[in-house]
Amino acid sequence: MVAAIVAGQADGLAAAYDRYAPALYAYCRSLLGEPADADDVVQDTFIIAAAKLGGLRDPGRLRPWLYAVARNECRRRLRSRALSAPLDEAGEVTDDTADVGAGAERAELRALVEAALAGLNPRDREIIELNLRHDLSGRDLAEALGVSVNQAHALASRARSQFETSLGALLVARTGREACPELAAGLHGWDGRLDVLLRKRVNRHIEHCEICGARKRRELSPAMLLGVLPVALLPMGLRAQLFRLIGDLSPVPSAYRAGVISRAGPFGRSGFPRPLDPPHLVHGPVAHAATASAGAAVVAVAAAGIM
Repeated sequence: MVAAIVAGQADGLAAAYDRYAPALYAYCRSLLGEPADADDVVQDTFIIAAAKLGGLRDPGRLRPWLYAVARNECRRRLRSRALSAPLDEAGEVTDDTADVGAGAERAELRALVEAALAGLNPRDREIIELNLRHDLSGRDLAEALGVSVNQAHALASRARSQFETSLGALLVARTGREACPELAAGLHGWDGRLDVLLRKRVNRHIEHCEICGARKRRELSPAMLLGVLPVALLPMGLRAQLFRLIGDLSPVPSAYRAGVISRAGPFGRSGFPRPLDPPHLVHGPVAHAATASAGAAVVAVAAAGIM
């Protein structure tokens, strides 16, 4: 597949798009929220692939390479929004089709998982997305994030621990009160929302309660529970739009492609892009206010309506 793309064969890029674009789109929606922005990132990722895959030293790393490129493109757009905490304010990721088959129990589980994710910081949410929903781990996760394998392992371990703690406290608090009078008494008058203090109190109870501890171990599977969340669907027309744009040699599309390719660099010796805003393992209290730099370079084209 990589060899075909490097050789300029359209069927190679089409095969890569068909295999990887749906998951890449869901990932981009999780970071950006806006469907139009996610459309642009997926499109630009494959424009970059058509031009830059020749530098990838190990063609077997195509999947994490695409995630690394897409992540940089997402970060570039988040910078241009000049938001102090962009992922916190990203729109909700939803399935673009009606979920008519979802029963009350599934809807309750979905609300539970969404509430647990909302309690995480933006870095941990992104890593949970890549690690559990997109099944990137080890070297793949490290290369997608632009960190070392050891750092990726530590970041994933910490994010999973934070998610499991939040999810376990919510799950036991919402479903375990009938079986545990002590828990019911401690949560008397609870409004269903979980703040930091209540989460700590519930987790301390779980640690010392056989009933609630067993419930948490039996019912808590973050990877499985993430499956109840809706997945953003790749727009039907994006594939045709991408290949029209790539195949159009007139001045405006050519200028757009050149701008996308130019801003994608630099690339390292392995062929992976140098990461924008790579995550760092934070020791001690997590600072929730992140700084974002504005003024990212924007390529202006005369007929932007082509997108």
